[in-house]
Amino acid sequence: MKNIVQLFLRQGNQQSIIKEIDGLRFIAIVAVVLSHFNLQMIKMNASLSVDFEYSNPVALFLELGGYGVRIFFCVSAFILSIPFIKYYLYGNEKISLKKYYVRRIKRLEVPYLLVLVILLLFRIFFEGAFWKDEMPHFISSVFYSHNIIYDRRSTINPVAWTLEIEIQFYILLPFILKLFFSIKNFVRRRIVLITVILISVLMCVLFYPAIKAAHLEYSIVTYIPVFLLGILFADIYLSHHFLIKSKYFIWDFLGIAGYLMIIYFAGYAVFYKQLIELTGYLFLFTSVFKGKILNYIFTKQIIMAIGCMCYSIYLLHYALLAFITQKITVSFFQNNYYKDLLLQGIVVLPLVLIICSIFYLVVEKPFVKMK
Repeated sequence: MKNIVQLFLRQGNQQSIIKEIDGLRFIAIVAVVLSHFNLQMIKMNASLSVDFEYSNPVALFLELGGYGVRIFFCVSAFILSIPFIKYYLYGNEKISLKKYYVRRIKRLEVPYLLVLVILLLFRIFFEGAFWKDEMPHFISSVFYSHNIIYDRRSTINPVAWTLEIEIQFYILLPFILKLFFSIKNFVRRRIVLITVILISVLMCVLFYPAIKAAHLEYSIVTYIPVFLLGILFADIYLSHHFLIKSKYFIWDFLGIAGYLMIIYFAGYAVFYKQLIELTGYLFLFTSVFKGKILNYIFTKQIIMAIGCMCYSIYLLHYALLAFITQKITVSFFQNNYYKDLLLQGIVVLPLVLIICSIFYLVVEKPFVKMK
């Protein structure tokens, strides 16, 4: 079993691998998968009311796990900022922008396009969709512009809406970092960063109707505070690395509270609710590093392995959940929400994990390792 798990772990020295980050990726991907699984259980049960997912506390909790995608945004900003910050502040090797962008393309593009083509063919040949109707959505998805053009998620792979935002961030990141880290005084730099975060939150709230009208609701415009927070965390992490060595039980409780703050307060165009959400990231991130129990759990190799292949899981899980429950396990449905959640979960979720694991090893990981 240990040998199998090793296949999924990142290769590198101990200094280059931050175990806790894969733990955070695990939290995010599990929350998102369970959210979509919960949605599929509700769709498949015709006896449930249309507002069941908001009136039932279990269904609501799982549904709100979809906000785990925001944890991905914060993690991306954190991990991608570190090499640049090391160059600007600590004299490390300069980052080649060409290599940076090529690596992003290599890392993301091939798995994404392959899944997109597979799902397009499936919609045309198995679901009877008309290819002329699908092609505009496919092309806009290929160029990461479906959110802005259609003001809704891709009809080919709905979860890809977040990748469009990630791509926007990847393009802008080197310029954002150059702007902030030209300020060498760490107190002044962090005051500026925090101020910009607060201003960006306020702007998102005040101009939300205009943002929505311009089809920018699902763009970096509304998520820039979360990305900037990840950059701030990276700055603090590198300069106060010694602080994470000590672990305390209080951070375990704060980490759980942080996750709840994220999922229950995300998605509101309300200033104080967005501040609570941002505070949740602070608690959650810190707890994975400094909580005695949470650090122990989320640095276990099996957890890290699932965190490592979160991209493959993210690309495939939505389509797999729909296909498996509608074509394979449909006869197992009991028309009882709790029974179906348990019985279908025992069968469907392991199947999704196995298929995504194969995809990760065969498609994604070779491109990650490629020099």
